[in-house]
Amino acid sequence: MLVRSVFHRLCFAVMVGALSTSAMAQKLVSETVEERLKPELLALGFVNGQLPELKPAFGNYADAVQVGNMLFLSSAAPQRPDGQFVKGRVPDQVNVADASIAAKLACVRQLARMKLVLGDLERVKRVVYVRSKILSQLDFAEQTKITDACSSLYVTAFGEQGRHARTTEGIVAGPFGVTVEVETFVEVK
Repeated sequence: MLVRSVFHRLCFAVMVGALSTSAMAQKLVSETVEERLKPELLALGFVNGQLPELKPAFGNYADAVQVGNMLFLSSAAPQRPDGQFVKGRVPDQVNVADASIAAKLACVRQLARMKLVLGDLERVKRVVYVRSKILSQLDFAEQTKITDACSSLYVTAFGEQGRHARTTEGIVAGPFGVTVEVETFVEVK
């Protein structure tokens, strides 16, 4: 009798878990990428929770190049909603929490690039690869915590299709002194 009771409870727990996972998956399917991003964008200070408009590339390069079904995005620096870039070395000039926000801001720029090039974020089949470079003190070794913020944003946007391979590097100098730069490679539908 006790074994049967435990078995029934276990079966019930598995069914509830499956239904919960199914409900979460259904929600992910029913919401658009931009609807899933809206709370994150609002929290970062973007008006109406919308992706920012982008300015053209600074130099003699393209922000994005599509080859077949792959979209290669040049590195993006963290730009606040007011247009200012987050600058400074981690952790002596920018703490890890603020650098993590900077990583999200860099990824927001990448998402805006994806939308600009593809016309619709629903065309993203998978985020394949992310490479982040973090301006760091020589003895700082927690760069992955900062990159995790960007990775989390991609998973929020694309669900499991946002989970990617990645590389994180600490650098001692970077363009314009920005705190973080993020490159992204995307498979397109």
